[in-house]
Amino acid sequence: MIHLTRLSVILLATLWLGLAVPAQAQQDAGIVGTWSAAVLGQEVTANFTRQGDMIYGVVVLPDISGKTNTYHLAGVIVGADFAAQHGSGHLLKGRLTGPNTAEAVFTLKSGPAVPLHLVRRTGP
Repeated sequence: MIHLTRLSVILLATLWLGLAVPAQAQQDAGIVGTWSAAVLGQEVTANFTRQGDMIYGVVVLPDISGKTNTYHLAGVIVGADFAAQHGSGHLLKGRLTGPNTAEAVFTLKSGPAVPLHLVRRTGP
């Protein structure tokens, strides 16, 4: 089970309550599935599930040594905007820009922000 800190819950609730989203955008935004992006020539993958306005995801980022770092996230989606946080404070925040594309930034708690142009993967 994923545990969120009080600050995380407040941050996510503020995002959820503070967004004014047109009625059409409040339909299912389609974040569920597997996504990929390229960062410095290496593939980043993200897989999301959804329960109501809550989203759960796993983001896998390669590091410079060729190993990967896996982050389990929990957050919210409101219309096309989403935000999800890792238990240690890393934050993924973004917007679905089409049925198969999203723009996001993965901000490491004590590191750089990584911009991601996510594309939905089709097939296995």
